[in-house]
Amino acid sequence: MQHIVNSKHNSEIWKILNLPVTKAEIIQYYKENCKKDTLKTGLEYERISLDSRALENAPYKVLSEIIKNFAMINEWELIFDSDIVIGAKDGFNSISLEPGGQFEISLQPKNNLNDILENINYYARQIDKLGEYYNITFLPYGINPKNTYPDIEIIKKQRYEIMADYLPRIGKLAPVMMKETAGVQANFDYTSEDDAILKLKTAAYISPFATGFYANSPIRDNSLTNYKSFRALAWKYTGYDRCNLFYQNLINTRMGQGFEDYIDAIIDVPMLFIQRDDKNIEIMGKITFREFMQKGYEGNSATLNDYILHSSLTFPDVRLKNCLEIRNHDSQNIILAMSICAFYKGILYSKDAIYDVLEFLKPLNYEDLEILGLQSAKFGLDYMVEKLKMTASDVIKHLFEISRKYLPDIEKDYLDKPLWMASRRKSVADLMLDEGVCDTQSLYKYLAK
Repeated sequence: MQHIVNSKHNSEIWKILNLPVTKAEIIQYYKENCKKDTLKTGLEYERISLDSRALENAPYKVLSEIIKNFAMINEWELIFDSDIVIGAKDGFNSISLEPGGQFEISLQPKNNLNDILENINYYARQIDKLGEYYNITFLPYGINPKNTYPDIEIIKKQRYEIMADYLPRIGKLAPVMMKETAGVQANFDYTSEDDAILKLKTAAYISPFATGFYANSPIRDNSLTNYKSFRALAWKYTGYDRCNLFYQNLINTRMGQGFEDYIDAIIDVPMLFIQRDDKNIEIMGKITFREFMQKGYEGNSATLNDYILHSSLTFPDVRLKNCLEIRNHDSQNIILAMSICAFYKGILYSKDAIYDVLEFLKPLNYEDLEILGLQSAKFGLDYMVEKLKMTASDVIKHLFEISRKYLPDIEKDYLDKPLWMASRRKSVADLMLDEGVCDTQSLYKYLAK
């Protein structure tokens, strides 16, 4: 009898513990990530991994050896997925492999840009030295210049295999995005709900022009494409419901919005999978997260961790997590990657700069930003922004000037090269095309300089 009573009692406790996460609890997650002390900047830096001799995609076996040696030298802990090495970490920083073997360095956020530069140089030099030993080059470029996705083996990480199965069903260039592309992501803190949404909107308005300026992937499949950033094009066609700036409810309305409005966009995205007891339960777009919260799935209720995982499987240009992630830039050399951090820091960490930017870009709406994003992928900066009555190169130059005005004096130099380029109406891709770069071999030589 006692056993029956306990069973009922345990059942009731389980029902309580297994209640689905509420929107209020998700809002609280974001509120708990508001920062009250010094605002920091983070950098996640990807590069294309190539065999230095054939300029073919680097094999996993060699990349895993580089990771193991790097971890041993720095006394870092290896990261495994099942029984394969996919990265290493020290508790603050990490290195990891993207689906096509792209190599990422993720840095602990820092108070100032000089510390980021010191860190990225330190780790990148080690990785490059190990690469030399194994005849691997890590290319600061936005897309694999020679191999296309059918010839690139996916890293056998469970998450990647699920994505590779599902995403091509909804986005024709999803395999390109996963296996071929490399980018730069800059991360920024937010101090409150209002601050988070204001920064997200501002970065979203800037995103197409930054995409055009940092366009750095005109060569794919060993030849010139019709795009300055084929990487950006691939992301545009990875899935209309989880990429680009799909939270149009935030873009077209300027005032009085908060975390709930962002959450509403995220929970309406179809789900890929959930994790239970170290196993993945595949959902593959059958339900949205909102439906999961309402009805559950195969006896599982939605948890906060499920939401966090789901939100990481949405890929807008600008994403809200425990910080603001700005994700829409082709991979660059280190000095230009640092300029991305500087550009957004000058704007996002000054309310005056934010209001200057929003006032400047006020004529644009969500539909304009999506169109401009596609134009930037194709033309870089070489197109007219009709509603602003100026070229995209004029727009980005003005945005760089706003940023430099509000950056700390010690960090203003990070924008010298971008301003020089913008004044000459040049994107990153334009510089290489002006040098006659037209295939993998000439690109390799150009980047080696």
